[in-house]
Amino acid sequence: MNPIQLELFKIDKQWQQVVKKHPTEILFLCLGERHEVNLFEAYFKYQLTEESRTDDIYLLHYQGFQNKSDYGRSLVKEWKEIFDLWQKDTGKGVVWNVESAEYAKAYKTDAYVPIMALTRLCDLYPELKLKKIYIQLAPTGIDDVIGLSEWINECCKCVKATNNQNIKLVYTEHHTHRTLKKLKQGIDFRLNIDVGKLMQNAAAHTNREKSNPEADYQQQILTASNYLSKGKHEQANAVLERAIVIAQKQGLHEAVVAARIMLAQSLAVKNKKNEARQQYEMALARAGEHSQLSAHIHMSYGSFLLAHAGKEEAKKYFEKAIKIAEMLGNDFIAMECTRLLGQLSESKITGSAKAMVYYVKCMEIARKMPVEKRRQSSMAYTASIMLKKYGADSPEGKKLDMDMQRDYGEDWKSMAEVPKNHANPLS
Repeated sequence: MNPIQLELFKIDKQWQQVVKKHPTEILFLCLGERHEVNLFEAYFKYQLTEESRTDDIYLLHYQGFQNKSDYGRSLVKEWKEIFDLWQKDTGKGVVWNVESAEYAKAYKTDAYVPIMALTRLCDLYPELKLKKIYIQLAPTGIDDVIGLSEWINECCKCVKATNNQNIKLVYTEHHTHRTLKKLKQGIDFRLNIDVGKLMQNAAAHTNREKSNPEADYQQQILTASNYLSKGKHEQANAVLERAIVIAQKQGLHEAVVAARIMLAQSLAVKNKKNEARQQYEMALARAGEHSQLSAHIHMSYGSFLLAHAGKEEAKKYFEKAIKIAEMLGNDFIAMECTRLLGQLSESKITGSAKAMVYYVKCMEIARKMPVEKRRQSSMAYTASIMLKKYGADSPEGKKLDMDMQRDYGEDWKSMAEVPKNHANPLS
């Protein structure tokens, strides 16, 4: 069994335990880091392959959520295509009517449409009543967070009304940057996957040639990542130095830079400032000034200088990172560095007028990013700073609050945490 299959097997065990513990639950919220959530979605896709041995039915829906009045119909449209092919293969002439005027009056969304469609399908094919039906909702984009919460709540309400305990909804979320915080129902469960170990196993499984230098480098990076995740910096540093030597011998320039940045960050954690600075400067010299990697290094070095040197030196690197990010279209880096420059511009003497220019620009950049990226950024934190300065009851404050509620939901302020990667430079 290869490492990915082994991990899917572990996920299956965890998933089955969660379902067994909560037999009457309708909505399951799977929480994890991005790689963990991706693996869980891969597990659902695996159930659709011929290798899967499950008798349950797994349905995946990857359409974007635009509004609460047609999301359910887009879901059923996918199922209808499969149903029509099924009818063609079996030669049965059964009509599958998926609309219901009676239910339309009782709901504010079209969440009843897919549930009634499945209920009627079970009536047409009684053998389906013996199977669990898991519907994974994974919108590729969300235009209306509040509408999606309402849609999912009504979907659960409709499942209860049909009294069909075999229909379950599944939604995946980042465990920190959550989109749907105020659902009226549902059970959360946290996935825990040792990604360092998984990647090491994968590398060992796929790169068996002992003389492959690139594979050797990857193995060193994976080993170092595993050490760093456990706080073992001395061991990680020794492994990263080996990775740099391997990459230099093979002329793998970006690999050298990546290893140096990891080493610099590890040294900084142990307060080895001079050694960390040296690694940053060597990485910058090799990376040049016109790549995504260079933008990341300027931002990372700026954060290091902010913590260990001074504001003025840090500003130069944040400004440079913004220029490179704007040139390459990296909105995330441009936004975070703009926010940091805003915070660095505030003082008792100059006030906050200059900082607000940066914050406004920061919000403009954020709104160009996809919703998921936005939630992983410091947009909510920046908005909370601006709201305090505007005043919650001012016209500007009210407009900002309404805009954030539309993008994040009513509880957007609960997401306004100080960014972990870059602590408040004014503190």
